Amino acid sequence: MRVADTSFLYALLSSTDALHERAIRAAKETEAITVPAEIFSETIALVHYRSGFENARAAGDWLRLQAGVQIAVGADETLRDAWRTFVRANGRLSYPDSIVVAWCRPRGFGPLAFDSRILAYARR
Repeated sequence: MRVADTSFLYALLSSTDALHERAIRAAKETEAITVPAEIFSETIALVHYRSGFENARAAGDWLRLQAGVQIAVGADETLRDAWRTFVRANGRLSYPDSIVVAWCRPRGFGPLAFDSRILAYARR
């Protein structure tokens, strides 16, 4: 199981993103992908901001229909861990990045991300 970050999802959804092909390969190599609800929200907001409502709606519909994609709401402990990670990172991780790390670390999941900070913190 892998946990998706916005950097990965946006690259997957945007054919003009420099990492689009890499995201497609990574998605094909992964059996199941968990998308925390906060990351789903951040991704759809980013698509909306950059490409408009129709593209954001289409991206959200597409993600929600993918068989190997689970949009998940974190338990209270996951949210507490995300907050602790955010505070301890002292500005080096955004709160959404801390959400991804909090989903990965206790479960032994790997992040699907193109952000080196997330990759580093998820391994700690």
